[in-house]
Amino acid sequence: MQLDTRTLVVVSSLVALAPTIIGAMVWRTRQTCPGFGRWTLGNFLALLGLFLVSLRGIAPDGLSIVVANASTIGAAILFLHGIRIYRGLRLYWWPEFAAAGLAIAAVTYFRYATDDLNARIIATSAFLGTVGVICGATLLREISAGHRLSEAFTGIVLVLSGAANLARGIYAYSRAPVVGLFDPSGVDAIFFAAVSLAIVAWSFGFIMIASETGVAEDRVSSSTFTGEPERIVPAAEVRSELQRIVTSDLFRRSARMEQFLSLAVERTLAGHPEELKEYSLGRDVFNRGENYDPRADSIVRVEAQRLRRKLREYYKSYGRDDSVIVEFHAGSYVPLFRYRDPNDEHYTAQHPVATVNHRS
Repeated sequence: MQLDTRTLVVVSSLVALAPTIIGAMVWRTRQTCPGFGRWTLGNFLALLGLFLVSLRGIAPDGLSIVVANASTIGAAILFLHGIRIYRGLRLYWWPEFAAAGLAIAAVTYFRYATDDLNARIIATSAFLGTVGVICGATLLREISAGHRLSEAFTGIVLVLSGAANLARGIYAYSRAPVVGLFDPSGVDAIFFAAVSLAIVAWSFGFIMIASETGVAEDRVSSSTFTGEPERIVPAAEVRSELQRIVTSDLFRRSARMEQFLSLAVERTLAGHPEELKEYSLGRDVFNRGENYDPRADSIVRVEAQRLRRKLREYYKSYGRDDSVIVEFHAGSYVPLFRYRDPNDEHYTAQHPVATVNHRS
């Protein structure tokens, strides 16, 4: 019995809608990890593209071909940027958008100048496959402590999804030309079913990453009251360490980063960690004003990732002999202070915490 590919695409869209809505609810109702908003929007764009594909031959080609492919291409870029923000990596705009522009231009050309379905499949599959593999590899490259399951699962799903797109492009290149996307084809039916499964899988993977971030914060917070008193770092030593950090070459050329770190340390030492919320940091450090909306402006999350990365760099270079460590755990803007483990060869954000922390 031959599967009806159009029906399968519609059913796939409906199946993938549920986890996408759940992700949106999580994003709107609780604090999530950096990049989660882009992942949520990317899921909606992916679903939009899948739904518009199902209208092929019913809606105008500009909608069911050009806009549909542009939506899925935009979703891939949002996933990549979200993952890079989550990892605290720099965003590169022009390579992605240049490649995306070329892919959309190819789709448009091979519909209106020369109607070639195989060429359109090759163009979109090459872009989506490459970006999917990069997304997965970025998550898998340095799996965070406390996020091993979620990051490994999501990374593998993204790599497999990218590989499936690349395989489809190779298949379209090597097979005989087809006239219509919904011609009877077991390969296309399997591909669209896999797309639906992939959207469901990575949606729950992103939710797992956000959930494990919250669990990690809770564990750090609960460890506050179980640490040994003799290992708590005195405020004077913390301030001395802060001075060494902000006067290093890594920090002294970045006044905003110095202000971010200094304010976080001083408010924690003063016993006011509740003031280290995303809204208050955006207002007090980044001059966003009283109307600052953290959901619309991710400046604090992005800069917090940069700060964590700079601190790791500092303790691997200028501060490799410092006895006191200042660190931030993922998802928290409250710094932690501890003594360096003498067995540590290099500082990493994965070391156990041995000092008082106040959860934001």
